Amino acid sequence: MPIIYFLYGLSFSGLGLAALLQYRRGSILPLHKQLPWLAAFGLAYAGVGWADMFLTSGLQTEVQGILRLLRMILQPLSGLLLLRFGWGMLTQMTPLPSWTRIIPGILTVPLAFIITYAATTFVTPSPIHIPIDIWSRYLLYLPGSIMAGIGFIRQSNEHKKRGFQDASYLMMGAGIAFLTEAFIVGLIVPAAPYGPVSYYNYDRVHFDSIPADTSANNDPFTIIDWLDYAHVLQATGQPIQFWRMLSAVALIFFVVRSLDVFDAIERRRIQRLQEERDLAHSNARHLAESWAEALMKINREIAELKELDAILFEIVCSARKLLNSDYVALGLLEEKQRLMLRCFATSETIIASPTVGSSVQVESELILKVLKAAKPYRTSGEEGTNRLADLCLCTDAIVSEAAFVPLMFNNVAVGVLWSVRTESDPYNADDLPGLERLANQAVIAIQHGLMAAQIQSLAVVGERARIAREMHDGLAQILGYMNLQAQTLEALLKQNKRENLFAEIKQMREAIQTAHADVRENILSLRTTLSTEAGVASAMLEYLDGFSLQTGIDIKLQNHLDGYLGLSPLAEVQLVCILQEALANVRKHAQATEVSITLVRQVGCAHLEISDNGIGFVEQADSQRFGLQTMRERAQQVGGKLSISSKVGQGTTVVCVLPEIDQVNPAHMVPMYMASASMPDPGY
Repeated sequence: MPIIYFLYGLSFSGLGLAALLQYRRGSILPLHKQLPWLAAFGLAYAGVGWADMFLTSGLQTEVQGILRLLRMILQPLSGLLLLRFGWGMLTQMTPLPSWTRIIPGILTVPLAFIITYAATTFVTPSPIHIPIDIWSRYLLYLPGSIMAGIGFIRQSNEHKKRGFQDASYLMMGAGIAFLTEAFIVGLIVPAAPYGPVSYYNYDRVHFDSIPADTSANNDPFTIIDWLDYAHVLQATGQPIQFWRMLSAVALIFFVVRSLDVFDAIERRRIQRLQEERDLAHSNARHLAESWAEALMKINREIAELKELDAILFEIVCSARKLLNSDYVALGLLEEKQRLMLRCFATSETIIASPTVGSSVQVESELILKVLKAAKPYRTSGEEGTNRLADLCLCTDAIVSEAAFVPLMFNNVAVGVLWSVRTESDPYNADDLPGLERLANQAVIAIQHGLMAAQIQSLAVVGERARIAREMHDGLAQILGYMNLQAQTLEALLKQNKRENLFAEIKQMREAIQTAHADVRENILSLRTTLSTEAGVASAMLEYLDGFSLQTGIDIKLQNHLDGYLGLSPLAEVQLVCILQEALANVRKHAQATEVSITLVRQVGCAHLEISDNGIGFVEQADSQRFGLQTMRERAQQVGGKLSISSKVGQGTTVVCVLPEIDQVNPAHMVPMYMASASMPDPGY
């Protein structure tokens, strides 16, 4: 018998230590909070088993008295700890069904009766340890084991729902083991002459059937020793302590294995968190790439000098897509400081029309407040439906959440970009910086639009100045010359000098033809320059056809372009102007009959080469050849270079190299008004 008690105590001490070690390792599982009670129960109940082991080993009477007292303390204490553990397993692990609320009321009366009946047994003529043992099992071990068993079974169902099959099986085994423990430990008690104990006990005999020689000396543990060896089931021939030991071994096996599953569940949880983190990183990276792609696309449209409305249209569409919004709009301040709707985009239809911006005024209190404060703002759910009602202009959408960002130009708010969601999905702090980036792109687009308008205005002024100078230096001089010639003809006519008269008339005719050619060439140049929207190659071909017909010079164009040239619109215009001025010099000075033109795109640059078979010239270092200077200034204005090589009698070659848009260094750009301010008469 001592060996059975030893193994019994060893099993529960192992349970307590395993629960304690697992608790110190930490976990977020609900069972982790109940482990201290399980550890305390296992160690306390192990003390009961080891006390019984020493009591059955024949120790001295003084030592037995101490052990008996210790056992009487540890048994109800371990029962209380088990009851607390079972209560926690039943009520604190997973929510109980609503109908279980009536159980305390139902059990109040019978529980009070049982406790009262148990109290009366302590006054019966029997050793005190027997009622302590009996009622500790009935009132503490039995309900505690049942609640712990039900709690483990409920945990088994929870783990099964989550897909943890191995943990589910072990939890189910632990629950069944606790229910078995409730039967063997909580129901089968020492025999006593009262209540149900007299019918259902260790040996199924009445207390008065105990041999007289064991009860006469009133030694309680002599009685227990006899009862320990009584047979619970006549068929097995084994004492109750043997079955308790087997039950304890099964209980320890399943509970300890269930605690070992903590690590597996924790690993799976960590793996799931890792997968969720990787997925979040992937989504964040994808979102960042989407933002970068949208911003790059908008930057390209700005660099290509697309229309402002088209760029603002792209901004609101990108904001709606990237922020997963239902409505995004952009308003700009116009005349009389009125905020007018410029464009907007919805999840169903996307609209960006100039007519919208000229007819719809923004009067929302929130939008005007953001415009006045010049600070980003997002709704917090306390604004109320009235303040959000007029955010979705031109639609009937009902607003739930919104975010606003002002458009800042030189530290002054010139407009507002706002985004709206109809579902209850608030914008977070990370959404505002993204919306601010798009608002900055809108401001940059507006700045570029203003700059483009200024550049275009300066270009018109420059071209007008150039034409005025050419008319002054060309047509005006010829008209003045013709005026003098007319006076000369009048004088010769009066003097009747017919030969001199005819010679002067011939010179006048040549001057008129030259002036006519210059005027036609200027008209052709202007018409060709304005038609560059069709492309550089087509503009050049149009000009060359007209120039060849007017001058009779054979023009050969070798176009090696395979598509997009890569130049900015301003560079394309300057390239065509350089070609026109070079051909004008050929007509006036080169006396050429053939001109060969080659247009090719190389790495990062566009090459234009113009060669003629004219008389050539010798360029002096200090010579003021204004036509060549004008062409060089036009190339430098867009970051390019122009070189001229010529030999007398062997013709002239002009090579112009202009960089593509992403190769231009703004520091090397010459403003258009500077390039056009010193354009005298083109010529060698």
